[in-house]
Amino acid sequence: MQKNAYWTYKDEYIEREWKYLKKAHESGILSEAYKVVAYCPSCQTSLSHAEVNQGYDTVQDPSLYYKVKMQDEDLYLIVWTTMPFTLVTDTMVGVNPDEDYVHVRVGDETWLVGKSRLEEFVKEARVEEHTVIKEVKGSTLEGKKYIHPLLDEIPGLKERSTLPNFHIVVSENFVDVQTGSGLVHLSPANGEEDFEIATKRKIPIFNPINDEAKFTKDAGAFAGLFVRDADDKIVAAVKEKNALVRIGKIKHQYPLCWRSQHKLLWLARRGFFYFLDRLGDKAIKAAESVEYFFEPPRNRFVEIIKDRHPWCISRERIWGCPLPLWNCKNCGNQKWFFSRDDIIKAASDLPDGPNFEMHRPWIDKVAISCGKCKSKMEREQFVLDTWHNSGAAPYASLSNNDYQEYIPAAFLTEGIDQTRGWAYTLLIENVIFNDAPIAPFKSFLFQGHVLDKNGNKMSKSQGNVLDAIELLNKYSVDLIRLYFMWKSSPIEPLNFSTDELVSRPYQILSTLYHLHIYLKQNSEYDKYDKTFTVQWAKDRNLLKEPEIWILSKLQKLISSVIESQDRCRFHEAARAIDDYIINSVSQVYIPITREELWTEDESSRERRLAIYATLYEILKTIDVLIHPICPFTTQYLYTTMFSEKKSILLEDFPSPQQSLVSEKIEESFDLMKEAVSVSAAARMKGKLKRRWPLNEAIICVEPSQKQKLESLSDLLVSQLNVEKYKIIELPKSEGLELVSNLIKSGLPITPKVELERKKIGPKAKQEMGSLVAKFSETDPAVIVDGLLKNGTFGFDLGGNKIELDRDDFIVDFTEKEGHAMARRDSLIVFISTSRNREMMARGLVRDIARRLQVLRKERGYNPTDVLDAAYIQGLDEDSLTMVNEKQSELAFLVRVKRVEFSDKAKSYKDEDLDGQKIQISIE
Repeated sequence: MQKNAYWTYKDEYIEREWKYLKKAHESGILSEAYKVVAYCPSCQTSLSHAEVNQGYDTVQDPSLYYKVKMQDEDLYLIVWTTMPFTLVTDTMVGVNPDEDYVHVRVGDETWLVGKSRLEEFVKEARVEEHTVIKEVKGSTLEGKKYIHPLLDEIPGLKERSTLPNFHIVVSENFVDVQTGSGLVHLSPANGEEDFEIATKRKIPIFNPINDEAKFTKDAGAFAGLFVRDADDKIVAAVKEKNALVRIGKIKHQYPLCWRSQHKLLWLARRGFFYFLDRLGDKAIKAAESVEYFFEPPRNRFVEIIKDRHPWCISRERIWGCPLPLWNCKNCGNQKWFFSRDDIIKAASDLPDGPNFEMHRPWIDKVAISCGKCKSKMEREQFVLDTWHNSGAAPYASLSNNDYQEYIPAAFLTEGIDQTRGWAYTLLIENVIFNDAPIAPFKSFLFQGHVLDKNGNKMSKSQGNVLDAIELLNKYSVDLIRLYFMWKSSPIEPLNFSTDELVSRPYQILSTLYHLHIYLKQNSEYDKYDKTFTVQWAKDRNLLKEPEIWILSKLQKLISSVIESQDRCRFHEAARAIDDYIINSVSQVYIPITREELWTEDESSRERRLAIYATLYEILKTIDVLIHPICPFTTQYLYTTMFSEKKSILLEDFPSPQQSLVSEKIEESFDLMKEAVSVSAAARMKGKLKRRWPLNEAIICVEPSQKQKLESLSDLLVSQLNVEKYKIIELPKSEGLELVSNLIKSGLPITPKVELERKKIGPKAKQEMGSLVAKFSETDPAVIVDGLLKNGTFGFDLGGNKIELDRDDFIVDFTEKEGHAMARRDSLIVFISTSRNREMMARGLVRDIARRLQVLRKERGYNPTDVLDAAYIQGLDEDSLTMVNEKQSELAFLVRVKRVEFSDKAKSYKDEDLDGQKIQISIE
């Protein structure tokens, strides 16, 4: 079980992980340093820069404005911070050298505030009256000393305040004048930039904070307090010293520990770092050589690598890969050991023998004598960052030969947050290990996170977490897998909705299942077997336009799925399959060919076999195409329906057959589908059911499209459900030109005209009211006729004539009475709305047939079963006469021997037929 998994706790792994440290040590990338690092007070350990960026959340913190007096002038600096506890380690006040600051008179004091923040500040601080005295540049404040208000409470701070470069104003470009007061207090012990500035200026670091994140005795009145708990006491002390300007609350994004969810602190601490700037551009080049499939995550990852922020790899913990460094407290000598053998050879005492456990505390017992002074050395107490453990996996978990053979790995995938996690550590460590721009992976797919249906992060506290086990117990695993693939791009967040899960994705799988049932039941009726192939049908010229079209679309689907999967566009592959199964096979091909399959004439058997061969090819291909997404369903369908091999996985993945591609038929069919769709919209507009036969349809298409539609004449008639049709080619046009073309073609339209108010304003001027009134009295057809003849149309306004151009009108059209019309781009369809008795009878029969077919399915009859009788009761006299005349047609449509209008059925189902309450049964 898990034979080839990697276990970071094993001694073999630890020893190979040390090889990364050896390479880093030899190349000068690994160094000990005293720096500000993120620190979790709960875990009591440092975190890397990458870990910090994994856990930001919105938190509420204090917003403190306080004042400090300048030492040599009657001026107070107004300083802002969201961490009052850092006043204990305050060392400098920062201003921006290029920004303006103002001296403001408030009461009997003069305050210094950033000019651009003054108005917002006085509102926030609730300063009722103030007067600006003068302006100064931030650079003029450089080096001026100020007096910290809490020196008497913090002896360590008071001691250092006498230094000439302590408690001074520094002008630095990083200071943001758009927040707070435009001045910020700088605490080198608690801020990365603050630390760098202090180091650059050789200012001592005051850091009275221990490993428990509590203040030491140097913090005086605040000694022993957890730093975050000291906020209120510090604010109270500031207020007591009359230095408080305003205390409030602020909500902002702040990093939390990814393990404990505790607010992080920034503390100056000793640790061991990979200084990534010493790698040069090697890591950047390695990152740029990888295939990421999508640009946004690539850009994000490469930018993070370019940051080259020092990586703190040491942790103050017990469990983990120990740092193999021994220190001599007597002379300060340090010695690295990068293998068990090296440790054994150097050891003066091995209490647990040469096979000692390499974790703490056992490795700490190993005694080594200092090579310089012969004193006893002690192992450095740090262990390695757990992300270093996982980042070392390529080499640490494999043998040398396996590493050479399998790394770089062909493909890795992880969540988008791992741009700062595993993907980051894998790449950085591999570059260090090879001392070359070599990534440990050839391609990496970063994936978006799963959110709740409203796009919120799932959280137990919010009660919006979906339990995976409960979900899988309730829904098919294949349905969930399909939903994940179908819903969105891999790199996008996925808003998980169970309502959406059971809608379209369920429809896809349900339709696929029932298509298999449809083929199985019908093909068995005709004794079809797999020797009747598509090629067999093609050789006998048995494939008609529907088969040529659906098989050509299948080849395009295969190409599309392969391309999408190769590019990790899994959602595009899933949606292409969805479109083909439902919109092409189920909703078009099956209805078109159903009546042919129900014809029991032996002379048409070969034609039926050709349809079965087509469906067989389609469904088997789809099963293999969608198998990576829905393995269980497709394995079942394959075994039940095809069973040519023991497993569907033994089938070759489909490849497109160019001999089955017909661009001409596809274009014609797609145009026909679009025409039928627009016709359906016209029917809806005219409140005419699609099952009702109509007299005529007029289809307006672009030039060269008429012939494409006419090549499918019989299909077009049946799909439109009309007696006849007419196709008219119109040049692509809009507005007046389109209306002109429609009139010339003798189409049943009525022009519609509106005034373009914005354009006619300068022409009408004060007579706009009269013009609008005259326009409303004028027949739109007359206006259109005038525009077509003259290019203009004039309105006589009682002695004053206003001439308007074509552009002064908005010209459109509507259908004449007796027709319904719909349009989509340049495709326009008119249908006649009048129906004769024959049409009404056929429509009525199809309405009843549809309800009887639903009832067949509800009662569990197979589509191929020819049942005894269909029973209908409750029809009005006229409807009964029409249905009676069409008994044989109705019997064929619902596959029964006869139709009866008597009360002889065992049970009936109530139906509403356009207001008629009828009862139906089928037995």
